[in-house]
Amino acid sequence: MTQPESLGRRTLAALVWSYGGSALRAVLQLVFQLVLARLLGPEAFGQAAIAMLVLSFGWILSEAGFGAALIQKEGMTDDDVRYALGWVLLSSSLLAVVIVALSGFIAEEAGDANTRNLLIVAGLLVPIQAVCNIPTSLMRRRLQAKQAQTIFLSGYALCYGLVGIPAAVAGAGPWALLGAFASHSVFHLVVSWRVARCPWRPTLQGDASLIKFGLKVTLANMGNWASENVDRFLISRFWGAAALGAYGAAANLSRAPASLITGSLQSVAFASASRVQQAPEIVRASFLAMVNVLSVLTWPVLVAMAVLADPIIHLLYGERWALAGPLFCAFSLALIPVTILSVIGPLLWAVNRVAADVQGQLLTICALVGGLVVLANRPLEHAVWVVPAAYALRTFWMGSRLAGAIGASARDIARATRGGLLLAMLTVLVAWVSLAVLPPVSAMAATAVAGAILVLGMLRLWPRALLPEVLPMLRARAAEVPALGRLARWLGEDTP
Repeated sequence: MTQPESLGRRTLAALVWSYGGSALRAVLQLVFQLVLARLLGPEAFGQAAIAMLVLSFGWILSEAGFGAALIQKEGMTDDDVRYALGWVLLSSSLLAVVIVALSGFIAEEAGDANTRNLLIVAGLLVPIQAVCNIPTSLMRRRLQAKQAQTIFLSGYALCYGLVGIPAAVAGAGPWALLGAFASHSVFHLVVSWRVARCPWRPTLQGDASLIKFGLKVTLANMGNWASENVDRFLISRFWGAAALGAYGAAANLSRAPASLITGSLQSVAFASASRVQQAPEIVRASFLAMVNVLSVLTWPVLVAMAVLADPIIHLLYGERWALAGPLFCAFSLALIPVTILSVIGPLLWAVNRVAADVQGQLLTICALVGGLVVLANRPLEHAVWVVPAAYALRTFWMGSRLAGAIGASARDIARATRGGLLLAMLTVLVAWVSLAVLPPVSAMAATAVAGAILVLGMLRLWPRALLPEVLPMLRARAAEVPALGRLARWLGEDTP
């Protein structure tokens, strides 16, 4: 078997395991989030969110992009892993000390002095999270999606089920969430390190190209963190911890359906495209196919969620979370450009255009900060519409840079997204009509059933119009992967 064929088989296997694991991950996270939300309420969720903001900032900065550098490097050795481990341990330990020392100041700036102890614990967790990214990255490089998903899912179910929920019932408040996260982090580190067979002995001497690439990735990651979290810091500061709790719950719930697809696609796309980064025509075809399938599968769901936002929040979270309804609507629509970003970002990294990702992040940060500061005296349900506008701007900027690098035209992208746009518009009509003539819960059920029938029916009748970039790949892989062959035949395509 040739190297491209072997890579193709391993990529497809990784996608299968990634999607299967992501489906279960989405279900687990949604169930535990809903249970904990009903037990704790918006304020406790908001206080825990402040601690998680600082923790995520610390581990991204201290990890220094070494995980991505290990994936991207063509000839990686154990010495490279030891080198990455040494620098990550050093930087994460220093960051932990800084966070603990500044915990009181950060709590005051975030608008809730009661979070200081939470921030101290979050700082101590930074080294665990940072080091954990090394074995995880090695499994991603090797396309070991089965092992990675099994480790995450088993740990999540155990730690949130046996630590988080009992602690919430016992009245631990935000500590229930932080305790569940901490136990899951320790579990994930121990098990993933053993499975990935990482060398234990760290060193500070090695291939400096890892640092060079890692610094570019860190800039992109910090920009991504800021674009996704600077708004949450401002929400806490201007509108309070309870508003942040509603904001975070709405954002997390809205991402659940899209994350089912995009989370796995991101990791596999980066690892696979890095191996063929010198062949832009292959990257271009993959990019257009991924945009095509993502728009068709996610955009109808996202617009239906936006129309039915209030009844969804009321059904899942209860009356205490009423503020999350209009926020959920805005986040659902913001995810339309985010689904495309989930493809653009990893491919920019794979073709070594990380700077374009950083520029896109900076645009998003400026738009979010400027918009929220200007609207700080307005109700949060009005100010939240800054979010979809900022992500649309970022998608346009980064998409144009990737298109230039791989030779994709605006016409190519329009062709890839037309199926998703058409299905989204039809789904909006179905949701509006259902909500107008039926009670809220019945309207949600009717939209789900009618929307699914509509999407499947149109795919069966007009596959070439809706999936112009996907069908050629299905035909090419039909003989190699029986499941793809069956899908191609269901869509009316002749296969070898």
